[in-house]
Amino acid sequence: MARKRAASAAKPEPVASALSHRSRYKANRAAKSERNALRSDNRARTALVLGGGAPNMALMAGAVAAFADRGIVFDVVSTSGAGSLAGLLWLAPKGQAPAEALRSVVTMSISDAIYRLFPVNYKVFQKPGTWADLWRSALAANPYFAARPRDYEQSAPYALWADWMALWAASLSPSGVTWSSWGLCAPTPFIEHLIDFDRIRHVAPHFYLNAYNVTDHQIDDFTKDEITPDHFRAALAFPFIYGPYELNGKLYYEGAVVDCLNFKDLVERHRRLETIVVLDVLGSDTLIRPPRDIYDSWMLSMIIPLVETAEDDIELFAVKYNNGWRRNRGAKADLFKVDFNIPEQHRAEVLDWSASNATRLFDIGYESGLSFSKAHADKLT
Repeated sequence: MARKRAASAAKPEPVASALSHRSRYKANRAAKSERNALRSDNRARTALVLGGGAPNMALMAGAVAAFADRGIVFDVVSTSGAGSLAGLLWLAPKGQAPAEALRSVVTMSISDAIYRLFPVNYKVFQKPGTWADLWRSALAANPYFAARPRDYEQSAPYALWADWMALWAASLSPSGVTWSSWGLCAPTPFIEHLIDFDRIRHVAPHFYLNAYNVTDHQIDDFTKDEITPDHFRAALAFPFIYGPYELNGKLYYEGAVVDCLNFKDLVERHRRLETIVVLDVLGSDTLIRPPRDIYDSWMLSMIIPLVETAEDDIELFAVKYNNGWRRNRGAKADLFKVDFNIPEQHRAEVLDWSASNATRLFDIGYESGLSFSKAHADKLT
């Protein structure tokens, strides 16, 4: 499917002030609440919320894999940012079983031997432009460059070789970045190889993917009946990394930059939820720390502003909209946040894209999901 590039989009007219932005957002939010009320569903009882957070997304993938292995299903799955990838790898993987697809997030990382010298994930963040697209297409047609996920996980020498070849290919790739570009990277050019977008509309639960509509100043929730690769790219358009993404004449940023967990739309559309489970890898103060170097400082500059936003989102929802955390204490729904217990000696590495970190985070996520599902089996299907 042809991809629309934000760089070719007409730039929107500037608005009068930040206040007019905020006023318009509030007005659109009120109108959206009215629309949600008209099409609300009263049958759903359980919901899974997958928040943003790309480098440590393996935590969510591991927890979801544990849910899948225990046969747990949810009536609603609501996602933001990188959480959408974990959700779709679970519900609509391409050519793989869900558990295998979720585990494959480890192969999106970089072999430690390379990452120690060049701490950049050139497999996820790829060069943009028409010539870069042609270069990737040529490489994809060459079986010599096709990595084998199982061998990558089980053999460190193979992983090193595969990532070395990927580094060579990324280095030689042409780039379309110019001074007028809106972002550094091509918007997730690999996603069609991981997700079967034709299957999404047929998955059992209600599925939502949120994105911030820059043009209309509102959060848009894409449903399973409409999600395409373009909707996915719009929902992961993190500023500076990708730039705003054009979809149907509108410009979008990742929904997590405005609303990390998207609770309000969830409970407005599904008014009789009894259990809400949250996988949030951003709302943790352990991510606020001194940097190790200049590159780590740049990574933290993107993540730290989202930490308090995510923490505030869940606290505000619990107090303002859910009347607390537990139904037996007057809350509308039982609200659970899965805890990920990361050893202190590894907390500085949580945002690394190294293979060892991804493997460790997946395993921690899996054990956390397993423990949670056993402890709260009576609340889960």
